[in-house]
Amino acid sequence: MSDEGEKTCPLCAEEMDLTDKQLKPCKCGYEICVWCWHHIMEMAEKDETQGRCPACRTPYNKEKIVGMTSQCERLVSELNVEKKLKPQKGKSKTSEGRKQLGSVRVIQRNLVYVLGLPFHLADEDILQRKEYFGQYGKVLKVSISRTSTGAIQHFPNSTCSVYITFSKEEEAIRCIQLVHGFILDGRPLRACFGTTKYCHAWLRSMPCSNPDCLYLHEIGSQEDSFTKDEIISAYTRNRVQQITGASYSIQQHTGSVLPSPTDVNYSDNNTAFAGKSSSKASANTPVRL
Repeated sequence: MSDEGEKTCPLCAEEMDLTDKQLKPCKCGYEICVWCWHHIMEMAEKDETQGRCPACRTPYNKEKIVGMTSQCERLVSELNVEKKLKPQKGKSKTSEGRKQLGSVRVIQRNLVYVLGLPFHLADEDILQRKEYFGQYGKVLKVSISRTSTGAIQHFPNSTCSVYITFSKEEEAIRCIQLVHGFILDGRPLRACFGTTKYCHAWLRSMPCSNPDCLYLHEIGSQEDSFTKDEIISAYTRNRVQQITGASYSIQQHTGSVLPSPTDVNYSDNNTAFAGKSSSKASANTPVRL
């Protein structure tokens, strides 16, 4: 019963993979996933304070932790090169090859992940309305992040996170451009493309018993596939301009309602990106882990 994949992050309740387990951000031994650590540091930066361990409140050493992720990135890159050099030879190697996909995330270009949403808005029906994310395009589904017990995940500053599935990629892009960096009721919002990962049963070459499983059961597009380390380093370096290739000006950076599409003046680059978006996502693309 010593399955590595069983450990979960105490903050977001998501399963911790090899990258997360190697993070070790605090001397007290309290471990969290890389995504939650990054969120803590971003929120602290915004408030001009220090990011601290949720357990013992010791300030995190950002330089040391970023160095850890860089080392892990090199290790994963070597594994990826080795994997690409090995041709798939029959079913006997299928299971072994799939296990290497455990740390891979695949971008869903019509899916937006928004972090920092005020907790009083944690209602799927409300968020789907025209006053909220419905103003950016046709919303197919809204899913608030929940723990394994079904409870809504609480993030610092009384916030939650949400996934919005749009009918088209350009609608997701519009949402990201408008929402990312906007301050809603005093809470800074972060928006990026959502990603999915591979089904745990499928990775073990076993049948998936969940008919509603939202994870991948086939190899995703290589151009939209990233290791968690590649995504983290990209997210650390870039902001929403690099996602879309568009320059725009938000006339209202803060408010009690989400910004309207009329609040943004798009440049011609926005149209250009729509044509580029089906090509390979660059390493500069911030995405949800």
